[in-house]
Order: sequence, then C-alpha cells, then structure tokens
Amino acid sequence: MRAGAYALLLAAFGLSGCDRLTGEADRKIYDAEAIGYACRVSLKVPEDCMKENDGHSPTSVLAGWKKANKDIEDNVIDPSMGKDHKAETLPMSAPVAAETAASEVPAAATKGEKPPTKPGKAETH
Repeated sequence: MRAGAYALLLAAFGLSGCDRLTGEADRKIYDAEAIGYACRVSLKVPEDCMKENDGHSPTSVLAGWKKANKDIEDNVIDPSMGKDHKAETLPMSAPVAAETAASEVPAAATKGEKPPTKPGKAETH
C-alpha cells in the first residue's frame, strides 16, 4: 500500500512540470503577448486589454502592448491599421467601376453637360 502511494506521489510531482517540458508555458506567454500586441494595434489602452483577458498574464499582455507601441514608433507597422476606414477610400472592382461609370454618363448627357473625362497619363521621355 505504501509503495503504491509513493509511486502515485512521485508521478504527481513528475507530471506537475509537464507544461514546462512540452512548451505549454511558453505558448501561454506568447498568446498573452500576441493579445497585448493586438490590443495596441486596435488602439486599446493596456488596462482595458488586461481586464478583457483576465485569464492571461497581465505582465505578458503589457509586454506585447509595449512591443507593438515600439513598432508603431519605429514605423514598422502603420499606426492607422486599427482605425475605421470609409468604404469610399477602398478601390472599386472593375465591374463595379464600369457600372458606376455607365450610370453617371447618361445622367450627365440628359442634363446637357459633358460627361466627365479621365485625366490622361503624363508622357515620359
């Protein structure tokens, strides 16, 4: 009976550090840093980020946030990535652009105005 209890106790101590052997502890740290990085890019303050992700290490979340902040200051990433952009700034696909141009030309022609012309390319010599 005692030998079985010792074996069980020895196995419990041996398996308690398995996450360090398999890399699970490192993965948790990297996940928390990635969350902090994403929070900085999405323009969140670190305190809100830590509250939203209370299952992760606050130290690792803050380390990721600071790394993203350094990347933004060093112009490694675009600081406007987290801002909302209007649909007008996105380029239109060719079928949508052709449809839009076709619908604008008759409207201008019925009013007696000249249809809009596209600017020509500059010639290079």
